[in-house]
Amino acid sequence: MSCRDCTAAVDHCHGTLVIHSSSTAECTEPGCVDLEYVRHYLVLDCSEITGGCQCVAQIELRQAS
Repeated sequence: MSCRDCTAAVDHCHGTLVIHSSSTAECTEPGCVDLEYVRHYLVLDCSEITGGCQCVAQIELRQAS
């Protein structure tokens, strides 16, 4: 089985785009450097990551102070 977008030569990424609280983004696919939303089928807020994200912990620390 192959990806239909790969077969059709559509520019896309198989990784998950993670959006951090600072509005920066990173992709779970090694080597992905084009972090446009439209290239990624799955886009998550970092607070949705299992185990959390360091930037969410930092925000919670600041709010608790």
